[in-house]
Amino acid sequence: MKIGMMSRWNVSCGVSTHAELIGKTWIKMGHSLKVLAPKEWTKPLTEQDESYVIRCYRFNSEKRGEDEWFFDKKPFLDNFDIFVVQNLELMPMKDLILLFPRIREKAKTILIIHEGKAPENPDFYKFDFDSIVCFDGRYRDRFLRDIFPEEKIHIIPYPCHPLKKGNKEQARKTLGLSLDKKIVFNYGLGVFRHIHLLPEMERLFQRYPLLLLTLTEVQDWYDLFEVAQKRYKFIELRKGPVCLESLYIYLHASDALLLHKDSTEATTVSSTIYTCLGSGCPILTYNTNFVEDLGEEIIKYKKISRPLREIFEGNARVKTALRKAEELVKRNSSYEIGKKFIELFEKLLLS
Repeated sequence: MKIGMMSRWNVSCGVSTHAELIGKTWIKMGHSLKVLAPKEWTKPLTEQDESYVIRCYRFNSEKRGEDEWFFDKKPFLDNFDIFVVQNLELMPMKDLILLFPRIREKAKTILIIHEGKAPENPDFYKFDFDSIVCFDGRYRDRFLRDIFPEEKIHIIPYPCHPLKKGNKEQARKTLGLSLDKKIVFNYGLGVFRHIHLLPEMERLFQRYPLLLLTLTEVQDWYDLFEVAQKRYKFIELRKGPVCLESLYIYLHASDALLLHKDSTEATTVSSTIYTCLGSGCPILTYNTNFVEDLGEEIIKYKKISRPLREIFEGNARVKTALRKAEELVKRNSSYEIGKKFIELFEKLLLS
């Protein structure tokens, strides 16, 4: 099967992670993949692009002048069997809609919904996709059935990184980290959300030899934690981004992954959590509707001290979370989710 996928790729965001997990799975299954990716102007790449990646357009939101705007239509007119679009709202829709009838002449078209609510841009509603894929029933029930025929809407969960446990001591040696401290890891674009937790963590520091390992690609947040480091000596700061393989070394080295994100009106899933569940590292997250789709697989908190102590001491709730996480990862691994997409593609090709 020859698949074209229009998506972000090799950057730190949920769209790119989703695309990479299922796209690489399709290749392992023996299918042909061509990724049509944007030229990134604001995000550094996590690793060098593969030979099947073509950077052939820019996002609407990043248009800075006609001399920097481009959309190369040639890669879109390949003879694909399947054409997948991830997160249409971000894409250069005015350019894509002009090509869309020609794409549909050759390929079945699938839209993967990352949008958390009905988009405001009227161009979004000009496309006629053969199938719409969302991650769970909340998307369908809250807004998608008001936009698309319900028979076109399919639920395929967000994929998990395959189960990949590691050796804590070896991971710490690889990263040059202390072997005898409790390590709490926070990383990515949202590390600034953890600043308010530092006083409470400092009190824990009096009881446990503690290290807050912070990894971010955002220079402003790096600078912020560099200042905080002068006051809170337990902070260790690293500069990102990192590829998935390196991220898992950090997770294997850590006693807990810390996430803090406030509630949102939009429907969402945490790509970070699904990416990290397979590491065997307990995930501690603020209890908001940002994680309403998850249960005992993660440890939710309103105050951080008690759940961190439970993680450090390995109590029953932590063991349950790790077991439930492993079950979810096996059920929704990138292979299992990639296979569900292929089954959908085969049905579309027969219709």
